[in-house]
Amino acid sequence: MKQLIVLTWMLVLIMPVSGQVVFKGRYVQPRYPGSEATDALAAVHVFATAGPETQSIGFRTWETDPTGWFYLPGPAGRYTVVFSDPSGFVRPKILTNQFLSDGDIVDLMLSAEFDDWDMSLVGWDDKPAADYFQTFTARGTSITQVGFKLATDGVDGAGPLGQNLLISIHRKADGMPDTWPQVGPDAVVLNVDCGGPKNYWWSAGWNSGQVPTEPGQSYAVRLRAQTQQGRFQAFWRPVENGPMGVYRKGEKGETGWLSHHLCMTVASDSDGLRIPYNKRIQAKFGEMAGFERRWSQTWRAQGRSLASVILYAATGGAQPSLMRQRVAVRIRKGGPEGPAVGVEKIAIGNGNYTGDASWGVFGAAFAPGEVELEPGELYTAEFESIENYYTLHGFVNIKGDVSDDRPGFNPYKKHPLDIYEPGQAYRKGTDPQPFDLDMQIVEYEKAAADWDRQVDGPNLVVNGGMDKVRVIEGEVVIVDLDGWKRFAIEPGTGFAQAVEGPDTPNPVIRIYGGSSTKRAANGGFAQRVSGLNKNEIYRLSARIRSTWPVDEQHACRIGFDPTGQDGDPKAATIEWTLLPGIHGQFVPFQSHPIRPRGAAISVWIGGKTTLTEDYRFEAEFDDVTLHRVASGAPK
Repeated sequence: MKQLIVLTWMLVLIMPVSGQVVFKGRYVQPRYPGSEATDALAAVHVFATAGPETQSIGFRTWETDPTGWFYLPGPAGRYTVVFSDPSGFVRPKILTNQFLSDGDIVDLMLSAEFDDWDMSLVGWDDKPAADYFQTFTARGTSITQVGFKLATDGVDGAGPLGQNLLISIHRKADGMPDTWPQVGPDAVVLNVDCGGPKNYWWSAGWNSGQVPTEPGQSYAVRLRAQTQQGRFQAFWRPVENGPMGVYRKGEKGETGWLSHHLCMTVASDSDGLRIPYNKRIQAKFGEMAGFERRWSQTWRAQGRSLASVILYAATGGAQPSLMRQRVAVRIRKGGPEGPAVGVEKIAIGNGNYTGDASWGVFGAAFAPGEVELEPGELYTAEFESIENYYTLHGFVNIKGDVSDDRPGFNPYKKHPLDIYEPGQAYRKGTDPQPFDLDMQIVEYEKAAADWDRQVDGPNLVVNGGMDKVRVIEGEVVIVDLDGWKRFAIEPGTGFAQAVEGPDTPNPVIRIYGGSSTKRAANGGFAQRVSGLNKNEIYRLSARIRSTWPVDEQHACRIGFDPTGQDGDPKAATIEWTLLPGIHGQFVPFQSHPIRPRGAAISVWIGGKTTLTEDYRFEAEFDDVTLHRVASGAPK
């Protein structure tokens, strides 16, 4: 009975309440390109941020069943969501324009972006190696992350010791890979300790631009020990890809190509994002910078707009856990006392808590255009605790220590091998320090005006240009519009194909009545657009012209039905918009974001007049489109 009560409580806990939205799903990756098997991308931080008036929502993808799962409940809004583990091998993923209305539950199956990847552990090199060169084809302009798994560290396997490894990128040239020129600096992976049950991912990274690549060209990732005598053994999978694969240098210097692929991932700037300030050393939670209410860090921008900021930090003593702590994130141009740029966001903490200490990260995401940047210019990321007497007073930790009501946090310093030369940390926001803060900054490479209104993909409406019609003779000559269903609530409604004007022969569809027919009119066309995804958002747009502006006798209208029904023009589920506000000229229309209730949306256009003797009534439509809302980075 006790178990039943606990399970029931958990179910109640995760059920959305009225006015709440839920953004959930799993973050997984095909084991290798084309594989039906998947592997979870676990322990990845997820931060969803709406406007400046709401705080971010945080989560970390599950490492237990269901692995890779995430769950973010919150208020309705337009969210930007970042998935990132700055110390890991998974490149940040940004979802933009996530419009969530009251009661929405979005359930996604997401995957990461890699230039090349293979997560298979079906086999391993049975002999110690000195070097591996894994070939790949670049998709982006700069490598930012490489991850790998080893069968044994080459020191003591399952024992407590390890060794440092080096990663470098080499551009294909004549000769064997061990003669190919290196691109960019080495990246060091500290104390690689694996073997037996210690089956970890190891990784390192670079800032965008440090390892430039040309999309479509061949390169190799070189993996070697930092010491000349170091040896190790990699996981790999047999592949059939001709002479290229992995180039191996054995323990005694023997070399050769093997038709295998290492358990390795390679990620780059192929997705419209830049990472000017990356976490290049996998080690985390090192030396702390000191408890303060406000900290700042300068960096030099590479993109046109800020995408996300993740800062490693801790709280301790008699303070609530990091998950209950928030910091305002504001960006200043130039140094720490420069003018603020763009909107301020509230980052939330996410991490571990022992009852008297908590460590992890603060994170927030930004939509394109919210904080505009100029490439090459210096900026400051400022973090300031917004906790106060109300949120701190009376808190007692597991040891019985009572809060001293002081707001603040303790960020971590960057590793000594991961110095960011163009920047500097500032204590209390303005006091310069001889180190950098351990964090990751992601930017949008391209500028984007009015990103909240941008759409992508093909037009999903058939014959939205009103080009294809069929004439039907009768008491009133009418046309049928290919791809659409005609409806007439008033039988005297007229339907015709017309042109935009004497000098513009572009075809339009006309719905008419009134004095030209001596009859009232009320009718139009509907189209069911199928094959949609209820986890995606769409926008309807059109050009509309009428001989009358909207009033109580005339209506030129466009609408949609998120249920997808196209048989009842009087259905309460249709959301109509009455246009135009000005008669005699085409006006543009774009709907608010639409989420289908199932796999279809129906599009409706119509005209109505109750007058039969006044000036003629004509409602005309053209360029009716339904597009998916743009949800990635501007490109």
